[in-house]
Amino acid sequence: MQKIDLPAKNVDTSPTIDAQRAACAHPGVTIRSERIKFTLPGNGCRGLRVAAIIFSVAVFAVSSIYIGFTFQWGPIAKSLKEVNLIYLILEGGSSIMLFWIIRALRWHLLLKQTDTVIPFFDIYMCTAVSLGLAIFTPLRSGEILKIELLRKNDLINRFPGYGSFIVERVLDLATILTIAGISLLTTFNILPNRSNAFYFIIASICLVVTGMYAVHKLRFTVRVQQLLDHINECTRNVPRLLLVTFITCVSWASVALTWNIFLRCGSLHLDFPKTIGLLSVVTLVSVFSLIPGGLGISEAGTSQVLIWLGFASTAAQTGSLVLRSSSLIAGALGLVHLALWKVIRKRRNHRSAAASFAIIPKEADTAGAD
Repeated sequence: MQKIDLPAKNVDTSPTIDAQRAACAHPGVTIRSERIKFTLPGNGCRGLRVAAIIFSVAVFAVSSIYIGFTFQWGPIAKSLKEVNLIYLILEGGSSIMLFWIIRALRWHLLLKQTDTVIPFFDIYMCTAVSLGLAIFTPLRSGEILKIELLRKNDLINRFPGYGSFIVERVLDLATILTIAGISLLTTFNILPNRSNAFYFIIASICLVVTGMYAVHKLRFTVRVQQLLDHINECTRNVPRLLLVTFITCVSWASVALTWNIFLRCGSLHLDFPKTIGLLSVVTLVSVFSLIPGGLGISEAGTSQVLIWLGFASTAAQTGSLVLRSSSLIAGALGLVHLALWKVIRKRRNHRSAAASFAIIPKEADTAGAD
């Protein structure tokens, strides 16, 4: 097998790979397979997992009991029959895909900061798959699937992937905390004292400042430091970081647009400030409940906030259930993207393999003639 030395763009050192594998890789991208294992402390993590499971099960049980005994299922069923399913699927699905495109653009910019060059189409497809399926995982941790999909196809290294993912997570949390704080301060009157909303804003600022200080100043073990170095690469360019932050805000605005569409399908008409405020509060409650997809707690929280906003209980409960359908549509679209991306990757590999086998005999004939 002929060996070819290629300049690596996405690895720390230039690997040597065989011609067949190089032909199967996407042009301009050379990645070496990694076998890095992150060792986690066993007993401590096991105890935290057990505590998290007990907490999420308890929250789910309380939410289920609340929904079962307080939701007016007869009137809700009549209201759900009036929902325009075609409008719901087409317009709602389009708004979900718009959100995925914005998120893919953000990740694309962050990866460029680590000198990781991946075609935008591949980034979008993996982002769509991960976001579509992450809805059904605790803390939406399933979003890391996008990294593993690209890594499995030798398009990315683990450290740049997870480094950029952590930056995305911090920006998301800081943004949603800020939005929730502003909404509780200006739109919602659900706190005993509105001044408490400042704590959300202060928490988001402290989160960003502490994170950036840790990345730039602190030193850790080799593997952790490698990860932090890639996080540092994503955040050291201030103009690019501000652009990524702006895109993060736009992405959450697109989620609010999606929620607005689904609520209108349930005959609830909210203005944008109230919609994004509802989104921020319910998202925080769902995420910190540790329940996959916020199942139960999301419906209970959404209906309660809508009632606080002045809607009748039946309308609020119907709206919360219509919003849940967005998760089902997103999951179905994620599976469609996964199947489509696998087909496209398979065809790419077949074409590249055919091209490589066509080139090698010609080189052998040339060598024989010499």
